[in-house]
Amino acid sequence: MRMRKTTATLAGFLLVGIAATPAHAESIRSRQWHLTLMKADQIWKTSTGAGITVAVIDGGVAPIPELEGQVVPGKDFATTYSGDERTDSNQHGTAMAALIAGTGKHPSGDGAFGLAPGAKILPIRVPEGVDVKNAAWTAAIRYAADTDAKIISISLASGEEDPARLDAVKYALSKGKLIFAGVGNRGDGSNEVLYP
Repeated sequence: MRMRKTTATLAGFLLVGIAATPAHAESIRSRQWHLTLMKADQIWKTSTGAGITVAVIDGGVAPIPELEGQVVPGKDFATTYSGDERTDSNQHGTAMAALIAGTGKHPSGDGAFGLAPGAKILPIRVPEGVDVKNAAWTAAIRYAADTDAKIISISLASGEEDPARLDAVKYALSKGKLIFAGVGNRGDGSNEVLYP
């Protein structure tokens, strides 16, 4: 009887604690509008991306709780920078990787989810900035094409076409890769179509 009374008291405290906790309106998940817009809960019933590797060509992918266990060894093409492909100086590559494969895991219990939380990330670090003539970007695309990654994410957009990069993209497509690349995102309201 004492155990039942203790359990009932404990349950009461837990319920009071839950009631006193603010609503999750300000949780990370509630602010991830893109998951709602893309109907992620429905998508995840069909697939979470398990078994798929996405090459993220960007400024690197730093270790964060939401990506723990999701990142496979990659390659560093920004060799004049300190660190390697697991170093991200401006957090853009890490953000892109989390949007793709974030698992929601976080010590706070309120981590970010990606659209494909079962996918793996292959980080490929390249020099920052939009320099369409930079050979590192072209080499990175070709490297990604030769890996097991089925999808290549290229966070780059430029108004200037580069024949070498175009050839690298064609090479990746010939290997059956699905490519997502920058096409705009300039923030200036321009409707100009950018490359690649």
